[in-house]
Amino acid sequence: MVRPPTPAKRPYAPRMAPAERREQLLDTALEIINRDGVAAVSVDAVAKAAGVTRPVVYGQFTDADHLLRALLEREGERAQAQMAATLPDTLDGADPVEVFTGVACGYYDAVVTAPSRWRAILLPVDGSPPAVRRYKERSDALVREQFAHAVRWFLRADDDADDADDAADVADLDVELLIRVLLAALEEGGRLVLNAPDEYPPERLTAMARFLVETFLHRYPYTAR
Repeated sequence: MVRPPTPAKRPYAPRMAPAERREQLLDTALEIINRDGVAAVSVDAVAKAAGVTRPVVYGQFTDADHLLRALLEREGERAQAQMAATLPDTLDGADPVEVFTGVACGYYDAVVTAPSRWRAILLPVDGSPPAVRRYKERSDALVREQFAHAVRWFLRADDDADDADDAADVADLDVELLIRVLLAALEEGGRLVLNAPDEYPPERLTAMARFLVETFLHRYPYTAR
């Protein structure tokens, strides 16, 4: 009598330390986002792509939303570290054109260096789970606050200003809206360099950023001191 073949057992995933396993699962989710979009991230999808069982994923994350928030937090911290390297140690005495051009140059270089990270960060939030959208909104607000600090530094009042009218114009400037416009331009540039790097290389985008800042300073020469 011929015995039926014994079903092959599913191979067990290699054992990992909890921290190492967490990083593996986050890396897997990032790969899924870059390949199929954020909506494709689920516990099942991550488990299958990582070659582990669902309980292994649940051992690290309560659900897909938790996993996505953790991924954005990790990549956001790494992105902030990349951007921190583009800023001077102090703004005192710094040239505003050089500072903002340096930030733009560093930003686009960072996007090119870690495209998977920035693709996840720059994804539209409309199709994301509510918890992820809330995190992204908080993160964007923090970036605007940090960016506004630098802008306000260069627009600050100066008792020695030669032209009182220029100072008055600066005082009336809608800085909050200006920040949103500048950041929107930077983010759009990031998406362009991700989607069409040959047509929109970092050098082209950085040159435009410099043009925008120089044009602004022609309107407000008070800042260029």
